[in-house]
Amino acid sequence: MKIYSLPIFILTTLSLNAQNLFPVKLDKCKTERFCLDCGDTKAGYVEQEFSKLQEKLNDELNLIGIKGAVMFQVLVNSNGRACVLSHTDQSKNFITRKIVKELNRFKSWKPAVTNGKTEEKSSINIVFKVDSNKIIGQIERVDKEAFKKSFDKPNSPEIYNDTYVYKNENLGNYKITVWNSKNSNLPNNWNDHISVDKNGLIWLTVSQGLVTFNGKEFKNAEQNISKKGKYFGYYELATDNNNVKWIYAKKNIYSFDNDKWVKYDSTQIGINSAYNIVNNSKTDELFFCSKNGITILKDDKWSKIDKNLYKDLPGERVSFAKRDSKNRIWIGTYDGSAMVDENNQVTNFEKSSTVLKGKCITSMDEDENGNLYFTLYEFDRKNKKQVNNDEGIAIREVNGNFKQFTTQNSGMPFNHATCVLYDKTEKVLWISTDRAGLVRYDLNGSWENYHTENSDIPTSYISTMTFDDKGNLFLATRQGLVKIERK
Repeated sequence: MKIYSLPIFILTTLSLNAQNLFPVKLDKCKTERFCLDCGDTKAGYVEQEFSKLQEKLNDELNLIGIKGAVMFQVLVNSNGRACVLSHTDQSKNFITRKIVKELNRFKSWKPAVTNGKTEEKSSINIVFKVDSNKIIGQIERVDKEAFKKSFDKPNSPEIYNDTYVYKNENLGNYKITVWNSKNSNLPNNWNDHISVDKNGLIWLTVSQGLVTFNGKEFKNAEQNISKKGKYFGYYELATDNNNVKWIYAKKNIYSFDNDKWVKYDSTQIGINSAYNIVNNSKTDELFFCSKNGITILKDDKWSKIDKNLYKDLPGERVSFAKRDSKNRIWIGTYDGSAMVDENNQVTNFEKSSTVLKGKCITSMDEDENGNLYFTLYEFDRKNKKQVNNDEGIAIREVNGNFKQFTTQNSGMPFNHATCVLYDKTEKVLWISTDRAGLVRYDLNGSWENYHTENSDIPTSYISTMTFDDKGNLFLATRQGLVKIERK
């Protein structure tokens, strides 16, 4: 009898929010945002019913001569239903397929609870071990601190472009400065969101925390009006025209006017979370992008853009939205991208033949001539296991023509970009990626790629980036804060 070994995969990446942990990723779960094994009371199952699930597996599977183990990442929602996000078995073994089917059918899950409130979605890890012709499953809790320490190391670049030759002729023109937990008082290196306020003060999210940086030292800046609980995270961050900081943190929207914090009642503003917060400086509007469309704050009044207002929108789960200089709103949803023009007419790009079809806009910038630059997310992938997807960046020229740049037709080193910014001084594009570091594109066909192996940038995982008022580029990375300034 052949003995199968179902290996437990050693984790190579970790995000405490919305991350598939294991190599075999399944596509039946809606996973815009969830927390990893979080809660004062963590997600679990009714023991008696889970024992019945194990009994069924033992009755229906032929386990003679089989030994091994598989880890499953299971997403449990607030209603006690669940689905398998990922697992460790790359051999497509029949046992794994059967376990996935039964876990998805299982109805006796218990959701996570924090501060008396049920978590919307939380993932837990369950390991099934086969030995002595019997299968046994149990929860294996995540030791977050141990994970953070194990992942506090640089990510090597993953360059998927094997044809473009990077000369990096401009790299020597920049001074790169790095602040991390070893050379400064930065609490930890897990930096995901950044904003520079009107006073030049840098606001930065760290793992389960919020800090400011004045160029010399980091200071704790966490809100002080809500009980933080054990796992209180800061997920989105923006500064408006009045120098008010806006933050999404643990099922609430907060603002800070440099004097006091305000927590907003979800029944009044219509949302309690946000995928993104975008300040439109020219129109003095703040966009809160969420699963319920776009919530807009202007002149202390709240309004909303959703399918009730514009029926031609492709969806309401909005990842990103921003106005351009012609008063058009560009919207990226997880069901497609759209544009609402100055006459409130909607263009649904799912009904077009442009490069935006099948894509969600995830960031945008504009140059002085009105050309628009987008990062893209392919939301309906044909090959769910493919890493380098049909994404990259898109450019919409003033005449309305679109161009898409990927590893196939340009110097993009990897197709998934996290942010794009136009540098008005140098007239170049800066593009951040989460696998291949930083990209500099001069718009004339010359691409440069800076990462941990050819520059002082400490990692190839860049979460996002922003400029200060002097034109210096700041990167929020998983290895600290990075400043890039021209010499």
